[in-house]
Amino acid sequence: MKTEKMKVLLYLKKSGKDKQGKAPIMGRITLGRSIVQFSCKLSCDIDLWSPRESRMRGKSREAVEVNGKLDSLVLSIQSAYQTLLSKGQAFTATDIKEQFQGSVQSRCMLIERLDRLIREKEEHVGIDIKKGSKYDGTEGHDVEGEFDHVDGRHAGVV
Repeated sequence: MKTEKMKVLLYLKKSGKDKQGKAPIMGRITLGRSIVQFSCKLSCDIDLWSPRESRMRGKSREAVEVNGKLDSLVLSIQSAYQTLLSKGQAFTATDIKEQFQGSVQSRCMLIERLDRLIREKEEHVGIDIKKGSKYDGTEGHDVEGEFDHVDGRHAGVV
């Protein structure tokens, strides 16, 4: 898989000023040819914004606070990019946005979740969990066969 360069741009949406004269700060993620925009849910005085640096000018309390939030936002976007990159599958800028905003739901079946839970609990055996309280007995059961469903109805019921 070819690794494409990701860019994050933060800018002011000057057409969306509120009553106080502040403009919302928007973000744009570019990955190859895919582009996605999002709201940072922050606002800034137009005169204090530095488009070249993508942050507020000055050392006022508001500027320091907004710049700190923007830094953590960019870090979470980069973290989402690295997470998707480590999976080794192709992805777009929209996938990065969904990953960092938390709207990605892992498609995991019940048995897979149970196996993951068992592996996590096995690390605690002997420390804060007794050896006899592990759930190894679930692997021998045909759980999938017991719950055959067709379109939400039980397999034996028509």
